[in-house]
Amino acid sequence: MSGWKKLTSIYLIFPLLLSGCWDIKDIQDVNYLTSIGIDYVEGQYVVYGQLLDFSDVAKMESGKPLQPIPVWVGQGMGDTTLSAVNDLYHTSEMRIFYGQIITVVVSENVLKKGLKEIDELRHRYYEMRYTPWFFGTTEPIDQIFAVTPFFNLSPLMSLLHQPQESYKQESVIAPITSREFVSDIHEPGKATLLPSLSISDRRWKKGGDPHSMLEMDGVFVLQDGKYRGRLTRENIPGLRWVEPQTQRSPLILRSGGKPQVALSLENPKVKIIPHVKGKEVTYTVDVKLSGNVSEIIQPMSERLMEEKAAELVQNEIKRTFEKGLEIHSDLLQLEHALYRQKNKDWKKIYAERDFKITTESLQEIKVSVKLNNAGKLKLP
Repeated sequence: MSGWKKLTSIYLIFPLLLSGCWDIKDIQDVNYLTSIGIDYVEGQYVVYGQLLDFSDVAKMESGKPLQPIPVWVGQGMGDTTLSAVNDLYHTSEMRIFYGQIITVVVSENVLKKGLKEIDELRHRYYEMRYTPWFFGTTEPIDQIFAVTPFFNLSPLMSLLHQPQESYKQESVIAPITSREFVSDIHEPGKATLLPSLSISDRRWKKGGDPHSMLEMDGVFVLQDGKYRGRLTRENIPGLRWVEPQTQRSPLILRSGGKPQVALSLENPKVKIIPHVKGKEVTYTVDVKLSGNVSEIIQPMSERLMEEKAAELVQNEIKRTFEKGLEIHSDLLQLEHALYRQKNKDWKKIYAERDFKITTESLQEIKVSVKLNNAGKLKLP
């Protein structure tokens, strides 16, 4: 065989030795989960998956869509979370990808059952990240996933996927990521507060008809990783004042039940100081708040505003602490402060005992409020 024929044969063989990208799939050939939900009903796990068509989401760049963007919600059942996911595969038609999950929602039944199966699911699918938002709910999860936002916008703009946006405007219940949740439940003496997601059709209407929207209406509480119960938003008014993430939150000063002044308080600086005497520990909670005057209904001096605001915040913190004790939970994270600041004392006092925080544990709540300005309002 001549030289040029040998060279040609070698060139023809080379392409056969290249691996190539034979298993690459186009974007439109994959189902992308944006949310996953887990429930436990009558001895079986129920897994819900929310799918969005990202081509519809991309079209929004040119303007608001005229029609609602469809949301697909799938459901699978099984004895374990993994078998429930496998049941979901039976009708998924295309491969399901977990790397785009933005939110994880679990039912109260799952929290009561235990979190082992949730960990199994997360560890089984390596594409799942620790960054998704994490919620609990008492509502049907498929209905949670079906709620759509205003103006036919993408479901990615809803509270389910962007809870931080509304929290910046009114900080009441802090959203939490999966990473923060996992970290908190393994922290000694830590109360983990999982936001409770619900459906409300009382506040908004579309064309005169009620339109369902999502809201965070409370928290599910886990103390030292064990589920303790659910507290409504009304039961935890002081939680916002001991949460360093709080950006701004309203406070109404009243007299005889009638509003006098509306304030907007911001950026709490929180210190928890443990006092150890033998095997007894008491705590001082020191909170410093700044803020602005939003509305004056009845004239009041700035000094009196600050004093009344401090007193009201103090009462809300105390009420929240007492509500936590009713379900054997430390919402102010007092024990965890001792664990962090005086670890040797914590080991001697708490390590071999069950939850022992009582009403006497909270020795003092110090609150100071400084109003920076009243905007265009005139203070007397």
